[in-house]
Amino acid sequence: MSRPTSDQVQRALADTAATLPILGRLGALFTDPTMFGSFDRFGDAGFDLVDHAPHKIMTGAHDRARGYLFKKYDDTKPGEKQLRNYMRRVEGAALIRAFVAERGFSRVVAPRKWLHELPAAFPRPHLLVVEEVDLVSRGETERAYAHIDEDQLRELATVLYYFRGLNSTAANLPYTEDGKIAFVDTERWHRDKDLRKVGDRLPRRRREQAEAVFDDLSCRGARPFVSTFE
Repeated sequence: MSRPTSDQVQRALADTAATLPILGRLGALFTDPTMFGSFDRFGDAGFDLVDHAPHKIMTGAHDRARGYLFKKYDDTKPGEKQLRNYMRRVEGAALIRAFVAERGFSRVVAPRKWLHELPAAFPRPHLLVVEEVDLVSRGETERAYAHIDEDQLRELATVLYYFRGLNSTAANLPYTEDGKIAFVDTERWHRDKDLRKVGDRLPRRRREQAEAVFDDLSCRGARPFVSTFE
């Protein structure tokens, strides 16, 4: 696997310093070097946490940083693996956002993500800051997929062709309150997948249209994006 270089990390941190609106508030939120020792310790530090499987990343929100989420593996996961994972997530979100903007897509969205460096006393000194979006419930997302229109389907299928690992469950490709599909999970955006999972939620006619988008792009030699941090 490709290890992030010091220059790559510094560029990510420089982008955070230049573009993260709440950067000045973060010092007061992360003062206890033991707070990421476990899910419970993270919660005890004043964060409202989302339940997760033991091997998954921890996700929390804080009243003093509304509109943002904080994602962090607990301290049992090696720091090098944590950093590579965060860098890949930031990279994926940035690439998808740029792709969506370049294509003029308006029915899909990728929340922005930033790498943040904690004080030196923390044993694993990085975490992920994520722009929060207003999502509908899983049931509402599944119903929306059952009635997805052709234009939104085309945008979704095009993004999924170029970013193959995004094809996943309703929890990872949810609908927003304003009717867009959000690419909230960019951990494995670079992995090669087909339309199996998202396709299972599409009406037959829309699935056929999605497959036609894939076939057309493949015939034209379009190449999916790859990650710097495999």
